[in-house]
Amino acid sequence: MRRGRKKEYPRRRVWLVAGIMAGVVLLSGGVWWAHGSLRQLSVLEVREIRVRGNVHVETAEVLSRLRLRPPVNILQLDLEELAGRITMHPWVLSASIQRQPPLSLIITVEERRPVALLSLGKTYLLSADAVILEEVRARPGQALPLLRAAWRAEARAGEHLDDRRLLGGLELLELLQEAPLLKQTLVEEVTVEADGNYVLRLAGGRAILRIGPDPLAQLHRLSLALGHREERLQSFAYADLRFPGRVILKPPEKGG
Repeated sequence: MRRGRKKEYPRRRVWLVAGIMAGVVLLSGGVWWAHGSLRQLSVLEVREIRVRGNVHVETAEVLSRLRLRPPVNILQLDLEELAGRITMHPWVLSASIQRQPPLSLIITVEERRPVALLSLGKTYLLSADAVILEEVRARPGQALPLLRAAWRAEARAGEHLDDRRLLGGLELLELLQEAPLLKQTLVEEVTVEADGNYVLRLAGGRAILRIGPDPLAQLHRLSLALGHREERLQSFAYADLRFPGRVILKPPEKGG
């Protein structure tokens, strides 16, 4: 009898293991079926989409770029891909989308900020990262400097500015905003010449500066020259900084 029981024990163990494995398979299959069914349930359709952070881009434009056709299951959306569609708009610097219970989507938009007007036959708003935002027919209410090309050129809204000379002019505008020399003075216009030199007009036509391709060193030299003379830039009608080691300053005409 003892020998018979020893022979039956392994057989019972095999059946027990097989039963456990069958249960696991059935359970995992049930979970997969349940998950797949949940993704198809109409009760999981998106009920609301809210957009925040947009000022220049209309909410309807943001929603149209999603290209969603109802019914839309909230679990089946690739949120990263949808956000990428929104960032194709020139004004949109970044976008993120989050699911919010129970069935809402929250879109957060960060827009680009215009820092200059770009004149290339037509006039455009230009962002700090050199994206041409949109064409404008009248100057905006905010005071923006004008970046002008001295040669014939064309551009379109949505393009990225790629001419190195114009990019240098944009960098010069950023540099001038931080220059102590011009703290109390607005730059009205920067004309970029074909040879890479720049002509700056200060607001009110109070002075004209001619600057070469190395503006940082030249502005420093101008600051030293004005400090030595104990005068302000606004006291002069013209300054030429293009020549190595020299600063040419011209006073205004008498009676002007």
